[in-house]
This record gives sequence, structure tokens and C-alpha cells, in this order.
Amino acid sequence: MRISRIAYRITESFLADRVARTFVGIDFPTQDALDQYRRDHDVRKNTKLKVLNQKAPPGGKPPNVKQDESKVTMPTKKDETADPKPKKRIQYKAYIPLDKPKLVETLTKGHFTLISAGRNKKYPKEAGLAPDDEFFHKRHEKLRVDLEKAGLPYTEVVGHYGGPESTFLVFHDDTELTPKTQKSLMVHHKDGDESKSRRKMLEELGKKFNQDSVLHAGAGRNDLVFTTGEKAGKTCGGNGWKEAPKAKDNYTDIELTDRKHTKFKLDIHECFKRGML
Repeated sequence: MRISRIAYRITESFLADRVARTFVGIDFPTQDALDQYRRDHDVRKNTKLKVLNQKAPPGGKPPNVKQDESKVTMPTKKDETADPKPKKRIQYKAYIPLDKPKLVETLTKGHFTLISAGRNKKYPKEAGLAPDDEFFHKRHEKLRVDLEKAGLPYTEVVGHYGGPESTFLVFHDDTELTPKTQKSLMVHHKDGDESKSRRKMLEELGKKFNQDSVLHAGAGRNDLVFTTGEKAGKTCGGNGWKEAPKAKDNYTDIELTDRKHTKFKLDIHECFKRGML
């Protein structure tokens, strides 16, 4: 029995040596090559010749190495069509959303100022730009920053006076810019005294952002104050307000807390009567 085992080991060693010398230039033969050698030389079927190492030679892949394609994992390309994560709405400290009752109370009894940083068509450089140009969007955000720094509470509204560029609507920072979403701000005042103390500062902001005018309203009285141009410093206005769901011009549109919209008109008939608009 011991003689048989010794003979078997000598035979196995001899075969391995023959295989290694046969496959010149390959550090370690593949399993397929060893199996083929076993068949060609009638080696016993229960003799298993093992590949000791399939390490690739320098600069190349292991020769004749077959892969099970079903187990190969291909790198996946990122799906560029997948919807991006929705942006979170920015929460501003001074921003005040309004529901319908609060809006009615504000327009009837409250004190507020309408101010924007939109297009001023009286200036050639701005008249040539679209009302929803990125330039006006950025300028509006600068106005918002000034109001936030001053701690002035405001609501975002849309205005359409002689076109959607005099006063204009901001719903939220992620709203797509279109001619119908021009940005404007309704600044709230606690009472008449506070409104008067802030008027000068807000008129200066109107001038800073090259606005034709700002509109102050208090307990039903509306005063349009011109801040740039030949009429700078002059005032005209009117009294009261009304809902105007079918209005095509001279209206303000606001998005309420329930996501519905309401259009309203502030009376400034004196300005039209005197030819100031």
C-alpha cells in the first residue's frame, strides 16, 4: 500500500512538472489546460490537477480564464432622468402668510406699503430686458435682504400695473420666474404712527432699487409716492380697495395660505385723473 502511494505521488509530481514545462511563458496553467492534458494523456479520471495560482502576469490578464457572465456585475450609470429631490422652501423670519380674513382686514383697516425691485421701463437699460429677467430676480432678493435685516414684516404679492413690471409677485424663492410671477413685497405696519416713521426709509429703498414709485396704504387711504424720475417726490392716490377676479391690469394678486389666489385693486384714481400715470 505504501509503495502505491509513493508511486502515485511520483506520477502526480511528474505530470505537474511536464505541464509546467509544456506551457512555457505562463506562470501557472489554467484549469482548462490541465484538464485537457489529463484527457490527452489518459490520466486517471479521479486524478485532480489543480491550478495553484491564476495571478495575472505583469501588464495582462490571466490567459484563457473564463468568467461566468451571469455573475459579472456591470457598473450602473446614474439615471439622469430621475426627478431631483424637491427643494425645501426657504423660511424667512419676517415673512407673514395671509389667509382671506386677514387679507380683508389688512386692506380695510391695516397699514402697509407695496414696494418692488422690478423693471422700470422709463430707463432704457431696463426697458430692453424681459420683466422676468434674472437681473430683476436678484435685485428683488437684495430688497428682501434689506427688509429682513430691518426686521420689517412682509407678505409676497403679485402686481400688474401697466404691465407685470411695476409691482410684482413673489410666492416663494423656488417659484419659477415668468412674466406673471413678477416679484413685489407688501410691508406691514402696526399702525399709522409706525407707517409714518417707516415711509421715508421705504421710499429710499424704492430709490435704491430704481423704482418709479412705492405705494403706502393706511386705513383705506392709498398714497403713491414717486421715487425716481422727473416726478420724484410727488404724490397722488385714492381711497379703498375692491376684489377684482377678472381684472386684466392695475391689480395685485396674492397667494393665500390655502394656496388659492385673490386679485384686488387699490384705488389710485387721482393719479390717472392728473395724468401722472
